[in-house]
Amino acid sequence: MTADGVNWNSPLVRLPPWFPGQMGVPGSDSIDGLRQSCEGKIFYVDPNYPGVSDQRDGTNPQDPLRTVGAALTKCRPYRDDVIAVMQNNAWTFGTPNDGQLLPIAEQVTVTVPGVRIVGIANAGTLGVLWTPSANAGTCIRIHALDVTVEGFTFDEGAFAGCNAISVLWNGTTAFGDNAVIRNCLFTGDVDIAIQLEFAWYCNIYNNFFQQVDIAGIYLDPAGSGADYCNIYNNWFQDCVAAISARGLDNSRIANNTIYNANAQGAAVATNEGIDTTGGRQNIVIDNYFSCLLPVPANGDYDDLNTAAATDSWIGNHCSNGLAITSPT
Repeated sequence: MTADGVNWNSPLVRLPPWFPGQMGVPGSDSIDGLRQSCEGKIFYVDPNYPGVSDQRDGTNPQDPLRTVGAALTKCRPYRDDVIAVMQNNAWTFGTPNDGQLLPIAEQVTVTVPGVRIVGIANAGTLGVLWTPSANAGTCIRIHALDVTVEGFTFDEGAFAGCNAISVLWNGTTAFGDNAVIRNCLFTGDVDIAIQLEFAWYCNIYNNFFQQVDIAGIYLDPAGSGADYCNIYNNWFQDCVAAISARGLDNSRIANNTIYNANAQGAAVATNEGIDTTGGRQNIVIDNYFSCLLPVPANGDYDDLNTAAATDSWIGNHCSNGLAITSPT
């Protein structure tokens, strides 16, 4: 039942083969006998399913919900709930004859701690396509602890501009700490792929950032920064900025691959790689850059990247050797 590379909160349990459901609540029964655990529930979302409606229970894959937003209203804090979002064929280069043409086109705010939103697609594939529902919309805002997002492709779709995921404090009592974002693709139509604001202990890994317009991972220099984050094993392909993390503290940036056409062509590429200006005590280790060792020159290691004064940049790889200094 689980897709390759997708991890669930707890094992799926095969229980007795019939759930009679609740009278008057469509979809609360299940002939499959599949439930996650005695506490957590799986809510299925598929806008392409015939007759789909948000007026359903959502725990039966044969009676899914239409929107992620409706599924979120059914989740409970730390119950190990999972929102399982079915694959669609809305990708630009998909085959219309295959059907299932509707993407997830929503802007949701997650306020339930411990919930997982999972695109049912193999890790390393395009993932389940998610677009905003308005121009310059943000697909997912996370205002809760311990939220996981995985298995999606984010694209602007029919709208102008798109921010994919924002993990941020809501200004009062709701924080986005310990968010996990993995196995996602962010296309060239995305402006900011992942924005962190006063978010601690976030884990961002195994994602592909393709020619993102503003930044793959972004911290607003005028904002509250982020601490104790782990950013690793991501691939940044010619983004305007890969990791613009001004104000990042006490974090680890490791094993990322950053290709930048300006740096590769010895053109100006100022801070288009990794920039931790204004932060402190970060470890930046074993990343790969398409630039030359510090010369100085346009597009070299010192041009592509800038370190905070107290950072430790260790053994990062350039096109012509190993960089053993922090970039200036």
